[in-house]
Amino acid sequence: MGFAMVGIKDVPAKTRWEIATRSANFATVARDAMLRKAFDNDEIIDEIERCIWAEGGRAVRDIAIALGLPSGNAIEINEALGVVSAIILGPGFDAEVIEASESRVNGRITSCPMLNTHRELGLPTAGTHLHCQAFCENGIQGMNPRYAMGYTKRMCRGDDCCEYAVELKR
Repeated sequence: MGFAMVGIKDVPAKTRWEIATRSANFATVARDAMLRKAFDNDEIIDEIERCIWAEGGRAVRDIAIALGLPSGNAIEINEALGVVSAIILGPGFDAEVIEASESRVNGRITSCPMLNTHRELGLPTAGTHLHCQAFCENGIQGMNPRYAMGYTKRMCRGDDCCEYAVELKR
């Protein structure tokens, strides 16, 4: 009796992507939890995580360029950040644009893969909002430094959704 050989090409791309992003989410959430367990200093841990997520955000620009995603105004930046974030974090984002113009987009997120991973593992979301902010800010700065992003609601802080604005700096 022989064994069937299965290679990476036998696994559908969508399945590979879901496995990779799920594994990456589990690894980042577990790293944060283990740091918090090992070291009793949330400020230092949050600074380490902010630096890591800021670097991830800086990669957004390169990914957006490689994919040919435009980033000339708030609408394009919001769309590009959404595409790249879904690639990096995987499926599970539920987001909608509430209001949009070339200078400002107001949006709402009701499901986030990173938050879903925290919940699945039963781990607190301690500094997650800071890490997310570092990722998004650096992603937007890389794509178009004339724009900024701010949040008014955060699910990882207990709100029912994340509400944000991507807008032209004043």
